[in-house]
Amino acid sequence: ARMAILITGGSGFVGLNLIQRLLEGDAAVVNYSLSPPPEAAQRHFATLPGKLRNVAGDVLDSDAVERMFGEHPVESVIHAAVITADADRERREAARIVAVNVQGTVNVLEAARSRGVRRFLYVSSGAVYGRSGFSAAELDEEGTSPNPESLYGISKYAAERICLRYRTIAAMDVVAARLGAVFGRWEYDTGQRDTLSGPFLATRLAVAGAEAVLSHSGRRDWIYAPDVAEGLLSLLNLPAHRHEVYHVASGREWTMEGWCEHLRQRYPAFRYRIAEQEQAHAVNVQAAPLRAPLSPRRLREESGFGARYGLEEALADYLDWLERHPL
Repeated sequence: ARMAILITGGSGFVGLNLIQRLLEGDAAVVNYSLSPPPEAAQRHFATLPGKLRNVAGDVLDSDAVERMFGEHPVESVIHAAVITADADRERREAARIVAVNVQGTVNVLEAARSRGVRRFLYVSSGAVYGRSGFSAAELDEEGTSPNPESLYGISKYAAERICLRYRTIAAMDVVAARLGAVFGRWEYDTGQRDTLSGPFLATRLAVAGAEAVLSHSGRRDWIYAPDVAEGLLSLLNLPAHRHEVYHVASGREWTMEGWCEHLRQRYPAFRYRIAEQEQAHAVNVQAAPLRAPLSPRRLREESGFGARYGLEEALADYLDWLERHPL
């Protein structure tokens, strides 16, 4: 059988973009996820040249993880299974968030090690910077110390460090990719992500002819999902890694206000505004805190990767894509 690339959590937003990109390149892909991809994604993937196998399972079930590795010959792993929790879920499910994000990662690492997997790519997050993200002008893999605050950021950072420890204790080729603020194709409410992106929410409101009420201007180093998939695969395919951690980031900042202004040109009935302080209850597009951008230099210098989509290119592609793939 052909050696496959395993994606854990492949039915999630970033995972679906990775699967599409790999199948377009005729790869064999195994998606180990709690649930199968949405119907629209499955229909689209069936038209692509690569081969996809969906395996239902939980990363917390170490026996199931081992079994999956035994049944499918895997040459490399992209570990993307995660619970992206907001404060409400932290209050309700702290133990599960930490278990999935940390112990789940160990389970996949152990199974990969026992099968002699060639390369392991951990999908990390700019959330690991936490408080440090607000004091620097730009976040740098080497110069900025992570200081995560949320259970999501804390558990991602713990899992990232555990992955990198396996480079030493298991002589595994492990590398971590911290993602910028991702939005775009295949984003949908999986139940594992509590915070859907601003562009996703605003675009839904624009298409429906409703009003978007933003919590603030929403400046962020947004990166379009196909660019994220491209960046992750450029990292996976590097012959050798000079570093342990890389940013997959656009290096471009723009605001949710700017996105909404462009949407209004396409959907004249659409209105948007920034909420006054006393109108916090009316906010329907919760913009994330104004974190500094992630520097894209390291990955660009080693792989040549650069994000292709700015605001206008992403908006045009996304609206066109939504017409063809109503989720």
